[in-house]
Parts: sequence; structure tokens; C-alpha cells
Amino acid sequence: MRWLIIALLLLVIPLRVTAADGAAVFERNAPVKITADHLDADDSKQVLVFSGAVQAQQGDVFIYAKTMTVHYAAATAKGGRRDITQVVADGDVRIVQTGRTATGRHAVFDRVDGKITLTGDPRVVEGENNVSGERIIVYLNDNRSIVEGGKQRVRAMFVPGEKNQ
Repeated sequence: MRWLIIALLLLVIPLRVTAADGAAVFERNAPVKITADHLDADDSKQVLVFSGAVQAQQGDVFIYAKTMTVHYAAATAKGGRRDITQVVADGDVRIVQTGRTATGRHAVFDRVDGKITLTGDPRVVEGENNVSGERIIVYLNDNRSIVEGGKQRVRAMFVPGEKNQ
């Protein structure tokens, strides 16, 4: 069971690294470290539930939440790799990476579609720049984001002349 958990966690959180041309590239094979007060692994349901002050790290990406649920597909062959399909973080979610912080009450990483959706007062801050709305969707493969309003309108503040980090 321990090797299964380690193998699954290697795919959980995409890591952004910079290529020689400055473009962002996601490195999915960097080691992932997760700490929590409790882990409930249920192979019959293909789910891992980390709870209690969950902290996940892969390279310079840190994710904090009260609970983190990892859903994975069944192995296709004996000894085959089990692919993660979805990661759900709940409760005081905070995603931190090199000067950028995204917060919300709920986040879903859909590995199949390559996107992260933040809800529950989502907000992204980089230096003095920030954006918030009712839902923030980050498309990892397309290097783009959508901020949606609803009951709460989209709000953004951009400070001219601030250095990009």
C-alpha cells in the first residue's frame, strides 16, 4: 500500500518550471511530499483522503488545505501505473508558488482536462496585483485563466510598473 500511495502522489500536483525560452512547462515527475494528521486509503473506491492540516509540496509549489482527496483510476495491467484523475482540496485552500498565492474554500484539479477550479471566495495575489471573483479556472496546458462573476462581480487591481516575478 505504501508504494501505491507514493506512486500516486508523484502525479498529484503539477510543477511549473521555466524552459530556456522562458515559457512555463509543467514537470509532473518531481517528487511530492504530503503531510497530514490522517490518511484514509481505500483501494476498492480508488481514493486517498488526507485530513487535518494538509500540506503538499512539489518543487516550489505548496498547497495547504484542511482535507485533500485524491481520486485515481484502476491499474490497467499487473504492476501498471494508476493514473490520478482528480484532486479535491477543501477548507482554507491556499496554493503558493514563487510570489503568487491563490486562495479559496474549495479547489478541484482535473487532471484529464488539465485545469484547476477555485471556488469559495477565490482570489489570486501577486505582489500588489490581485484578482477575485466567484470562480477562477486555470487551464494548465493552455497557460490561461478565466475569472467568473455571478452574485459577486469580478474584481481586479493591477499596479503599473510592478516587476513580474
